[in-house]
Amino acid sequence: MRQTRMDDLGRKLTLTGTARRIVSLSPATTENLFAIGAGKSLVGVTSACDFPAEAKNLPRVGDFTRPSYEKILSLKPDLIVFDSATVNKADVESFAVRVRVPVFVQRSLKVADVPRHLEELGMLVTIKDNRSAAFVADRIRRALLVRKPTTAIPVFVEISAAPLYAVGPGSFVDDLVRLAGGQNVVTEGGPFPQLTKEKLLTLKPQVYVIATTPGVAAPAPNLPNVRVVRIPADLLFRPTPRLLTGLRMLMAGVNPLRVE
Repeated sequence: MRQTRMDDLGRKLTLTGTARRIVSLSPATTENLFAIGAGKSLVGVTSACDFPAEAKNLPRVGDFTRPSYEKILSLKPDLIVFDSATVNKADVESFAVRVRVPVFVQRSLKVADVPRHLEELGMLVTIKDNRSAAFVADRIRRALLVRKPTTAIPVFVEISAAPLYAVGPGSFVDDLVRLAGGQNVVTEGGPFPQLTKEKLLTLKPQVYVIATTPGVAAPAPNLPNVRVVRIPADLLFRPTPRLLTGLRMLMAGVNPLRVE
């Protein structure tokens, strides 16, 4: 049975049957396939795919910006999937022509995209409704039905300190901040703008969120009257079921007095 689906770039994907040999070119895609019980369909992942632990044992193929075409082709995939908020259609088409394998792109721009993407992945690996994917997606949707405070607290989310990159409008994390009861103080420059320290001072956030990486120091910014909140980067930046943990940590950081 053939299945035809449209990806988030408006590209048509046609598969004969279901995807049985998948190469994932993003950590979020890898994690989501395992989350819906389809990890066994993965034959290759990126160098950054580190969750769950089983993903570390899979062959590495680089990532979308620096793929190993030879390695990808040697794995004989019938589908390549990845999640990217910034990739453009022309680059994907060029990549697909070179690897001669169907490519399916997901773009997580809103938190609500996460359960939708889980269901899409479920359909790619199962012609009929995938109950595991539907269950995980429904759990996320229910958990996102939270009541936000009436007053949004000004929040700044740091991606990197030097140079200073931040979460901007139109990004997945920008939406996560809103759900946590915050208001992103970065309102221009695209999803991931670079800022000067002088510009940061003018934004006057009350909460400064730092995405942390194990073993990497994350010094606090020199800002007056700012509450610094540290959240593991994987829980903040990966659009996967673990976002629920990241959201709870963000809620607690944005409004410590809030009682759920």
